[in-house]
Amino acid sequence: MKKLSVILVFIGVIVLLSCSSARYNRVYSYEDEYRGSSREYVRFMLKPEERRTEIGHAEAIFERVRSKDVVYNDVYFVIMRASSSFGADRQGFIKAGGMNYEIELLDPVTEFRTKSEETVSTVISKDTSGVSVSTTTDIDTRSWIEEKFMVRIPESVAVISGQSDELVFRFYFGPVPATYVITGKKLGLLKGILDE
Repeated sequence: MKKLSVILVFIGVIVLLSCSSARYNRVYSYEDEYRGSSREYVRFMLKPEERRTEIGHAEAIFERVRSKDVVYNDVYFVIMRASSSFGADRQGFIKAGGMNYEIELLDPVTEFRTKSEETVSTVISKDTSGVSVSTTTDIDTRSWIEEKFMVRIPESVAVISGQSDELVFRFYFGPVPATYVITGKKLGLLKGILDE
């Protein structure tokens, strides 16, 4: 029975992990008849190169849009940061093929987030004087900020990115830099979108 329980827990963990990461690292394509374009996008979870700062991971969605007259490449970022950190500067950088390109952070939005978890513990004890019940409540509240913005990648940078072995994004939050590097399989998925 104990072996069966361990196997079921193991299977449950695998299912949960696969469901939570199913939307990352895969390319999605669709024809958008409402906007008259075809679209492809891929979503990544990126960790910053800098360690032990108040700037955390980023969720990035890379989108390539093709219509009759226009082809453009946009990246949508959601970057988690501590509530005590500075907001994102409105300029950042892309590094591709050993060259740096300045980029503008478009449509920035800052959202304050909180998550509270409540734990209630009840202790019942019995002795010669009777039954005693005590309850304790512990509330853990976590706060953070999500920086959301969009970056348009110029076509010339997209072409260079398709030939590069890494693509680097650098943003600044006051004096604190945040660098996100895309290499390997993630870069391969991205090149598949940019090269078409």
